[in-house]
Amino acid sequence: MQKIYIEKINNTKLFSRKIKMEQDNLKISYNLEKEKNIRKLINKLLQNNTEAVVISKDLYKNEKLINYLNSNNIRIFDGKWLIKYLSIEILDYIIQKKNLNKVELEIAITTNEITELGIELIKKLSKQYKRITVVTSHIDKLRKIEKEIYEKEGILILVSNNQKKSLLKPAIILNLDFNKVVLNKYKINENSIIINLEGDMKIENKRFNGICINDYDIETGREDIIWRENIKAFRTKDLIEANYYCKDTFGNIHNKLRRSKLYIKELYGNNGIIEF
Repeated sequence: MQKIYIEKINNTKLFSRKIKMEQDNLKISYNLEKEKNIRKLINKLLQNNTEAVVISKDLYKNEKLINYLNSNNIRIFDGKWLIKYLSIEILDYIIQKKNLNKVELEIAITTNEITELGIELIKKLSKQYKRITVVTSHIDKLRKIEKEIYEKEGILILVSNNQKKSLLKPAIILNLDFNKVVLNKYKINENSIIINLEGDMKIENKRFNGICINDYDIETGREDIIWRENIKAFRTKDLIEANYYCKDTFGNIHNKLRRSKLYIKELYGNNGIIEF
């Protein structure tokens, strides 16, 4: 995949041209608040057959740029693909911070689409947690997985779609792909922690006193794998995602990430950093 790292340079004395390509790094100095300049940047990327980009931290404030990249089918490595493969680490981080007991902990996994990634994740989590409920409208598709886990691991996972009861007890809800409309149809444990792996989430019930995790920050003990001269200009999770993005099994990608010695630095909710 042809990917480019876009960095905004404020000191125009560093180079004469307002847009300069150095290998896979695109340095720009002109005002990207102006739409005509954004179009120039997009044209440069398309001429280079760019399929994906990593943008510097300050460029996330530029909504017009984000919209132009999306409308031209240029993928932005923003950590949203990566979070699915870090869900186990996020769970471990919460358990450690909250001093929870894994054996007694009841968790729920909410999913609309039954994907290979989701199935692998359910299987992996069932080896660590003994009280798992999978909430889905595709119950029949998951019966085979439910039976397989029971026969191999001796663990009985509950598959349900009861909107009144399924999410009333779990302390942690791992939301794979329910959107706001769907999740808010369910009665939810008022003190639960909801980990959203796709899109932001807000629970409309005014009695909800739990936590919605919508974003995260990570660090790596092996900076060499993402090293570049301007590394501090970018978010670590974006660099990691750009480095490991591929089509592979959950297990293979997760193992590669573990070898990178990644750890969760912060979790973010609707009101910023979450303090446990």
